[in-house]
Amino acid sequence: MPDRNSIYFVLVDRGVGIGRSWIERDPASMDWQSTVEDVASGEIEGMIEVREAATWADVTRDVALAVSTMWAHEGEPLSYEQYSFVEHQLGTRAARSFVRAA
Repeated sequence: MPDRNSIYFVLVDRGVGIGRSWIERDPASMDWQSTVEDVASGEIEGMIEVREAATWADVTRDVALAVSTMWAHEGEPLSYEQYSFVEHQLGTRAARSFVRAA
């Protein structure tokens, strides 16, 4: 379980020609809740990996589960990007539990 009082670094894929990078964020917004909310809202796009600063533990799956839970509670169809995120991070079975937007 992630430490909710820690800070989190997020690795994203910025696309062909740009590649992967750790994104810059305001240290006040690097906590667990802000990280989950930023991914869920689309503020952070292309998330590949999330690391907890204190231990450098990979908490990517934990973030993906928290984000997908938020989306499930909202009950809205997922965009292509959201669906792809769930499929990539949690697998096809998890993604198929959501309705895709037209």
